[in-house]
Amino acid sequence: MHSVPLWQFPARALVLYLIVMIALRIMGKREIGQLSVFDLVVSVMMAELSTLPMEDRRVPIYEAAISIASLVLFQVAVAFLQIKSHRFRHLIDGEPSVLIEHGRIQDREMRRIRYSVHDLLTQLREKGVANVADVEFAILETSGQLSVIPKAEARPLTPRDLGKPVAAEAIPWPLVIDGRPVPKTLTIIGRDEVWLRDELRHRGYTLENVFYATIDADGSIWIDERDQI
Repeated sequence: MHSVPLWQFPARALVLYLIVMIALRIMGKREIGQLSVFDLVVSVMMAELSTLPMEDRRVPIYEAAISIASLVLFQVAVAFLQIKSHRFRHLIDGEPSVLIEHGRIQDREMRRIRYSVHDLLTQLREKGVANVADVEFAILETSGQLSVIPKAEARPLTPRDLGKPVAAEAIPWPLVIDGRPVPKTLTIIGRDEVWLRDELRHRGYTLENVFYATIDADGSIWIDERDQI
């Protein structure tokens, strides 16, 4: 085995890290718990391929990069086919399973997918449901997550149930992050840093003492002060 200078190890790790990060970004934004079986297999194979150049210094990085790129292209092609064909999507991901229907556990379906009552009760508790009788439908998604739809009488009251109109909500924009203004937000609301400093000063703060601040659609500013060291 030929020797490789020590400085190449961190360089190889950095290059492989960038390759895998770019590959995962191309594959899409899904959490680990939401990965399909196919996505999980591709991710595991990418991890194995990225370790080869680190374990065996005779393996060139470009070979691992070509293999990872091929997997990504394959995954993108499969994802495109899943969008176009329901039959192909069913073949790759399978179909969701209804485990509770109208408050009754579907034990035959649970036996078919080898899913125990303990697993069901655990996931129901994680969703904040203690009584199976309160569940209208519980569906095991292809990602392994359990979707729970409570019965109408067990759901919390909403303004719609009470017939009360409510105003539409909007996500507050970040105004200050770690003592620094967010230029994009200031541009959106048509203000500048001078205005921001004046608003903070009127509330008894300085920009440097604010850790995080937001502004909502009606102009209300929420401020989280930086902790004193």
